[in-house]
Amino acid sequence: MREFFQGRWIGSGDIPPNEMLAAGAIALVLIAVLTAGLAAASMVANVDHVTSIYLIPVLVAAIRGGVAPAVVAAAAGIGAAAFFFYAPVHDFRVQNTLHIVDLVLFVAVAAVIGRIATNLRRARMREAADRLREALIGSVSHELRTPLTAIVGSASVLAQAPQVERDPRLGPLVAGLREEAERLDAHIQNLLDATSISSEGVRPQIEWIDPADVINAAIERKRTLLEGRPLAVKLAGDPPLVRVDAGLIERALSQVIENAVKYSPAGSPIEIAVERDGDRVRIEVRDRGAGLTAAERERIWERFYRGPRHRDTVAGSGLGLWVAHGLVTACGGAIAAESEGPERGTCIAVHLPAPPYQGAARISETLSETSDETNG
Repeated sequence: MREFFQGRWIGSGDIPPNEMLAAGAIALVLIAVLTAGLAAASMVANVDHVTSIYLIPVLVAAIRGGVAPAVVAAAAGIGAAAFFFYAPVHDFRVQNTLHIVDLVLFVAVAAVIGRIATNLRRARMREAADRLREALIGSVSHELRTPLTAIVGSASVLAQAPQVERDPRLGPLVAGLREEAERLDAHIQNLLDATSISSEGVRPQIEWIDPADVINAAIERKRTLLEGRPLAVKLAGDPPLVRVDAGLIERALSQVIENAVKYSPAGSPIEIAVERDGDRVRIEVRDRGAGLTAAERERIWERFYRGPRHRDTVAGSGLGLWVAHGLVTACGGAIAAESEGPERGTCIAVHLPAPPYQGAARISETLSETSDETNG
């Protein structure tokens, strides 16, 4: 009711004035046609409770023009019903109590119909705008990806050139160029993943994968971020193969690792644990950083969500964990966050499907090798 009295129910600012005028005109023509038809019918039969018939032009006006034309149509419909069909006929005064109730209900229903139609129209407009935005982001990201790939490749070749390696100035410069290009490439991949998730365009290529492979790949992807941090990778027993898309899970784990690094003190350890959990494999990424409040734990999977405690101090887009959630669930997995509270660290647990598989290979020992190399 407050919105109604503040005028928000009447406003149709997102609808062009010419469309509102056209909707009102169509509704008035429909009212005239309906009135003529009802008047003709009243000559051969008793016509009563006609207000429901006038909801048709109200609905048409609401769908085409929003609330304002619907209100005009409702007023015209009330006037037509009162003047032509309710005693005293050809008089706008209504004396029958039932007729008054009819008119009051008509106004209420017309207002609700108008509001619902306006909300539906706005929802469709938002969906169309979102689709256009996602298409633009996807197109621009693809266009940027090609030259950026060339830059990364060229920087890698330059970094390995003997004259560059020996030059104390060029060596660090080329290494920095490659790292920044790879970081930008990761951001573009983030946008592409976000676009795919939003448009339900994620098409996982499911296959049997050794969890060690995707964990190693994720660690390698974030090797620059992990420099100077102790990294511990622990296996519990002999986890089986998982049935997922390796590329999607690698990118999801990369997002989780990056989140752990960003929200924990420099030099603090990152721990990755792998264990069997029923018919799934549980991969934990644990840090000793900012932790989560109860409210943050509920909202960290939302798109663009950034907790108020670190919004101004930690750079980010709020897409990382949302993308990770979308990629994991697309593979039939699940992801959850655990924390004992603020400043007490966070554990992100990824659960991946591991149905029975005869002849499954044991997880390779490269995890511990990767851990040793990172710590070194």
